[in-house]
Amino acid sequence: MPTINWDPSMTTGVESLDNQHKQLITWLNELLAAMTLGQGRAEVSSLLDKLGGYAVMHFDNEEDCMTKYNCPVAAQNAAAHKDFVTTFTGFREEYEKTGATAHLVVRIENELMRWLTTHIRKTDTQLAPCIRSTIS
Repeated sequence: MPTINWDPSMTTGVESLDNQHKQLITWLNELLAAMTLGQGRAEVSSLLDKLGGYAVMHFDNEEDCMTKYNCPVAAQNAAAHKDFVTTFTGFREEYEKTGATAHLVVRIENELMRWLTTHIRKTDTQLAPCIRSTIS
């Protein structure tokens, strides 16, 4: 089963955001492992709750930072976060109806893992130069 690992190419320039990304990655990896291994509904639901709630909190923090440092991708970032929440909510609803089907696990792997790593590397990391230019 594929997993995501945080690496320096995901650095945003804000330690707290990087730590939040690491936590999101950990819980997404745990969610996929739990679903793949057929662990109980209570465990998978708990992971979905943690991941969903934490993502929203993280997105708010990150959007505030991008606004504070006048990051040119701030609006694009906020729109991407909204799309993620919509996708995640759809997966959550599907899980509640059907359980951890192989099809759902593959879609979560393909869509959420890809989205998270791509978003961090292509959008979130654009915060670092904005912070450096403010400090200079």
